[in-house]
Amino acid sequence: MKKLILIALVITVITGFGVYSFANTLQNRLNVKTVPVVVAIEKIPKSTIITPEMITVKQFSQGDVHALATGNPDNIIGRITLESIEANEPILSTRLVDSSQDNNSLSFSVPQNYRALTIKTDEVTGIAGYVNIGDRVDLVALMTNGSSQMIEEYMEVVENGVKSSSASDTPSTAITVLVPDQDVLKVNYALFEGKYRLTLRTVVDSAIDNPAPYSQ
Repeated sequence: MKKLILIALVITVITGFGVYSFANTLQNRLNVKTVPVVVAIEKIPKSTIITPEMITVKQFSQGDVHALATGNPDNIIGRITLESIEANEPILSTRLVDSSQDNNSLSFSVPQNYRALTIKTDEVTGIAGYVNIGDRVDLVALMTNGSSQMIEEYMEVVENGVKSSSASDTPSTAITVLVPDQDVLKVNYALFEGKYRLTLRTVVDSAIDNPAPYSQ
């Protein structure tokens, strides 16, 4: 009988310790401080602009959160992924880039549905070198049929000159502009088949006139 009582006492102690440990663990979990973290809902491929439907906010233990993670979706939306991000993975700032960020790559600053196109210039076609980054220009050309045509209007200049590793005092012989993707072939044709010039707009002029071709 004494042996059975001893066994019962041991079982009672073990059970009580187990219950205590479980309760203590549960309490510790309840006391853990959590913070919001932005994560990917599904895999986000490289070179993708992040939109609101691609991300969500989940709670993570504060001790498990990477220093480069964020809980604010506004810090993520609109940025571009430098590499693929897996589903449920916290999105770190080092894996993103801003489209306007100076990252030595023109491709990150080209808007969607546009193409960057370089136009060879000289003193006349390039407006005597007065074209600067951020200016807006029109492209006009004298075509092979003898008509003068407005080829493209209100193109933004994104680069002036040729990329070089060293500074140069030589005049710029090219500018790079943004062209709507549906107009690239038209512009390319005019540059190769016509005698073209650029015209510089005032900073307050954004009108698209689409004038009729002129011929004598």
